[in-house]
Amino acid sequence: MLETGITITNNDKHNGRKPQRPASLLRGLSGKLLFLTLIFVMIAEVLIFVPSIANFRNVWLQNHLETAEAASIVYLDTPDFMLSEGARGNLLRATQSVAVAVRQGGTSRLMASNDMPGSVVAHIDLDNVSALGSISSAMTMLFADNHDHYRVFGKMRSSDAIMELVQEMQPIKRAMWVYARNVMVLSIIISVITAGLVFLALYWLIVRPIIRISKNMDSFSKSPENAALIYQPTGRRDELGIAEERLAAFQGDLQNTLRQKQHLADLGLAVSKINHDLRNILASAQLFSDRLTSLPDPTVQRFAPKLIRTIDRAVEYTKSVITYGKAMEAPPSRRKLLLRSVVSDVAELLGLESMSNVHWENAVADGFEADADPEQLFRVLMNLCRNSLQAMADCEIPGRELRLRVTAEHHDGQIKIRVSDTGPGIPDHIRETLFQAFQGSTKPGGTGLGMTIAAELVRAHGGTISIENTSPEGTTLLLVLPDLTIMIGEETQ
Repeated sequence: MLETGITITNNDKHNGRKPQRPASLLRGLSGKLLFLTLIFVMIAEVLIFVPSIANFRNVWLQNHLETAEAASIVYLDTPDFMLSEGARGNLLRATQSVAVAVRQGGTSRLMASNDMPGSVVAHIDLDNVSALGSISSAMTMLFADNHDHYRVFGKMRSSDAIMELVQEMQPIKRAMWVYARNVMVLSIIISVITAGLVFLALYWLIVRPIIRISKNMDSFSKSPENAALIYQPTGRRDELGIAEERLAAFQGDLQNTLRQKQHLADLGLAVSKINHDLRNILASAQLFSDRLTSLPDPTVQRFAPKLIRTIDRAVEYTKSVITYGKAMEAPPSRRKLLLRSVVSDVAELLGLESMSNVHWENAVADGFEADADPEQLFRVLMNLCRNSLQAMADCEIPGRELRLRVTAEHHDGQIKIRVSDTGPGIPDHIRETLFQAFQGSTKPGGTGLGMTIAAELVRAHGGTISIENTSPEGTTLLLVLPDLTIMIGEETQ
């Protein structure tokens, strides 16, 4: 008995798959997106943070030089003028320096000083400082020893003199660290806010639809027969919208295919149940046909062998039901045969010679031999001719002559058989899937298996089957088989 069917499991454990757990926030796409957004924003803030510290240092030093310059105006106008002890102390505190001097015309005048340091570890010229040099110097000062001293100088705006300050590291380091802390806190706040806004935007635009698609795919995979689970596109115009539309189309096609296969499986089960009874009926018909051969009537003697041959084929077809249900075909039993005779048998079985509305032409030459399995080649040609008849039956073009023609030729070590009709042609959407199971039917309710069976049998012979040409004026199907007679002859030579 033929037992075919489609079993759709709803439990992942039954099909060997591990049940999928929903991704956590940290391991899911949302968490990764949030983490990467924070990292990238922080990197951008760092790229701004380092130059801003260098700029802060330069501004801090420039402000102290300008403070010292303001105090030096009266000092420079009077050559013998000396600052009082209190004024010198105020100047040193205002500029946070240990020494303040003015250099003019090659002569340096010391305006105020405490005890001079023994050595100065750095010299900073604010008039000639590059961006990279400023960043490097600022980072060096940020981690220098608090008791080290440095010298900073720059041109005065009020005169041609140069203002010089000698300062201890501690005041500027303290100011730079306070500034760095404030900038860091502000950068973190900006990063969090920016990352949050970017995350929410990307989550709404990308992650949320992907999660929706993923959940739908998971639900559909568990119950693909449920039409309510087919994805409903949101109508977006971007790449995700295209993906949604294609997913919905794929799920619809898959569901139709599964439904069609289920129907065919049910049909196969029904056929298997009547197979036994049908074989009994055909066996009885064989007995009656055998008795007919003993009658002396000439008409009976002429038609009885054909009847017996037809019944024998029917019996063989019933025997092959189980094999077909298992999607297996027996290997071809090849032998030399007269192709014109096989084509005549096909025409007789289909009743082509008695059709008044279809002009039938067996154009295969007498004595044309082919090396093939007679029964399988008969099935191939019968499927092709039956399809042509069905196509022409739907052709409602006034004045068109309906014609079915079979030709054959030897060419380049091959046998080429053509089945031509004057039907309406094969639609564009059917051409690519004509020889695919459940896809090639052009008639409502058709299974699409006839051409698939024909293609399978031809491939078993090492040949090909294709659409040579098709148009609104008709279609020609080309069947190509290897000419083993010529090939064997060449090998023996």
